[in-house]
Amino acid sequence: MLVVMELIGLNYTFGVHDGLKMFIYYTDSSNVLCLIVSGLFVVFMLPALSKGRTSGFVSTYMMQHYKGSSEMPRWITMIRYISTCCLMLTFLVVLFVLGPKKGYADQLLKGVHPIDHVLAPVLSLLSFLFLEISEPLPKKAPVYAIIPTLIYAVILIAMNAAGLADGPYFFLRVREQSLVRSVLWTMAILVGNYLISWLIMKGYNRMIPIPWRKYSK
Repeated sequence: MLVVMELIGLNYTFGVHDGLKMFIYYTDSSNVLCLIVSGLFVVFMLPALSKGRTSGFVSTYMMQHYKGSSEMPRWITMIRYISTCCLMLTFLVVLFVLGPKKGYADQLLKGVHPIDHVLAPVLSLLSFLFLEISEPLPKKAPVYAIIPTLIYAVILIAMNAAGLADGPYFFLRVREQSLVRSVLWTMAILVGNYLISWLIMKGYNRMIPIPWRKYSK
């Protein structure tokens, strides 16, 4: 479902934002990340979960690679976690920052915003917490989760300072406000990103059966 929805969103935003310029938006970048990660999840995990009942080159190769195991590879769990954290940051920034400023109708109903601002984040979170339980996430997981946001913020602030980009969010426009204000906004969002990621990590680890949790300690 995530792959299908993200393909619909990508087709729309790619046209509206003139191709690769879409990546200037954190929403579009995080949703493309979700598309890539969800696609990898489907390719790697469905053949393994089917336990040999699939056919075709890709599924046969993956079955041989995982030898029929239904265990979730650690790296898939981690990138699904990071992707989900990025999407939830998008969702909450829209809900508490952009929605009140630009209007909820614009941020939740316009274009494909029902997908990239609401449905994809919520579905990704629900799937990750309830359908993809494997081994516990490490305590450093929230640090890994904020890396994409940090990279995005550094690049966009630098581009705004150099006059190569305009926003696209008001807190990135360093030429229209003080650098200090932009940095403070960025720090606030990164702290929020870390808190979101920490809560998702705690929720995910809580969903793991108690014997697994005790063993992992």
